[in-house]
Amino acid sequence: MRILVLAMIASLISGPAFAEVTKEQAVEKSKEMVKELGGGLKGKLQEAVKASGFGGAISVCKEIGLVRAKEVGDKFGGSIRRVTHKTRNPQNAPDSHEADVLTKMEHDHHAGKLQEAYVEAVTGADGKKNLRFMKPIVTEALCLNCHGAPDKLNPDAAKAIQLNYPNDKATGYGADQVRGAFSVVYPLN
Repeated sequence: MRILVLAMIASLISGPAFAEVTKEQAVEKSKEMVKELGGGLKGKLQEAVKASGFGGAISVCKEIGLVRAKEVGDKFGGSIRRVTHKTRNPQNAPDSHEADVLTKMEHDHHAGKLQEAYVEAVTGADGKKNLRFMKPIVTEALCLNCHGAPDKLNPDAAKAIQLNYPNDKATGYGADQVRGAFSVVYPLN
């Protein structure tokens, strides 16, 4: 009986659930995660704007953004979040890796060399390998209602921002600027 149990455990450990993921597979999963989170949030924001204006969009971002990111991460077996140098929600502050990549994105964008994604395989202090995948978020005209120059924000958005985020730093952007990134950490082993 004991040998049978040990054999079952060995087959589980060596089975596909514990198999290493290639960098290419992790990149594809990361892209899927960004598409699902980004597309879902954009859709929810557009619905909120239609239903209750830009003030409602601020509430959606606050209430749904982090929850939805966790759901997407759990679904795909990694983690995803939005990060930026100029935070609205302090939970979106970048770690040191993300901060370095955000700075590189800003420089690359300024030089006309912004990449679709910034990808690096890293080994953490715990010895675990992870893919670090970051996709830039670039401002569009619609974004400026909540992230543009403080004196040009949509009035309802400005009120909602002040109410929900009294220490907001996520304004002052113009069109076609790197506002932040989707950041994915996907385990390779």
